[in-house]
Amino acid sequence: MVAILLVFLPSLSFASPKKVIILGFGAGYSLAIDATFQEIVYDFSAQDEFYFKEKGRMKHCLNFNVQYFFSNRWGIQLEFSHQEASYFSHLEWYGKWTPTGKLPPEPTREYLEINHIEDPYWENWSLSSLTLSLLFAGRRYFTQKLYPYLSVGAGFYFLNADEELVLNRWRLGARKRGSTLKLGGGFKYRLSSKLGLNLRIFAEMIRRSIMSSYRAYLWVGLDQFSLDTYLDEGKIVRYGYGRVFETTFTYGGIELSLEFRL
Repeated sequence: MVAILLVFLPSLSFASPKKVIILGFGAGYSLAIDATFQEIVYDFSAQDEFYFKEKGRMKHCLNFNVQYFFSNRWGIQLEFSHQEASYFSHLEWYGKWTPTGKLPPEPTREYLEINHIEDPYWENWSLSSLTLSLLFAGRRYFTQKLYPYLSVGAGFYFLNADEELVLNRWRLGARKRGSTLKLGGGFKYRLSSKLGLNLRIFAEMIRRSIMSSYRAYLWVGLDQFSLDTYLDEGKIVRYGYGRVFETTFTYGGIELSLEFRL
């Protein structure tokens, strides 16, 4: 997406001699769009004495952007956004049946006592992204006060979260960086020749990278945690290739921004 913008921008920039630069500052609130943040409970207490509950929650967001309109309708936007969120976890792992390696008639499984019991907790985390977008404004003249607009862009993101309490055990996986796709649209209103408001609804999808030749897979029950890592290091770690279980997750929100025309 970024490469396409860089190829076509030089030709689009000659569409009109009128050019405008806008600085924007805004805030809003977000909600999850897909099932990644839904509450999920694994309860195998009858057999393996295991209970695990997790849930994600999106919260407020902030953004700063620079817009450059090279015609009445077309422009580009470089945006930095910061999204706050939280993660809920409740784990009680009393024991697990494991293979013994013996052949019948000897017992083929044995019960391993673990007794790892955690108090329920909410842990805060955040997502910061930098995107470059193409803007289309539904107006004919720069003097028009109220007009709709659309944007589409791509970039990259960075997760800031506690490694053991969030990244190692959530279905998003432990990798902190990846690519992002962002769509937006809304209305701009000019308060004066230099000041305006921007009401935007947006959706952002982050993509989690996985090791080549492996498919993301969400384990269920006890198999989703690495028993060897817990026994060797005493850490709860989500098990799997690259520890990635959701290749993408999407959230959206609504923002109100104040814009300054330079």
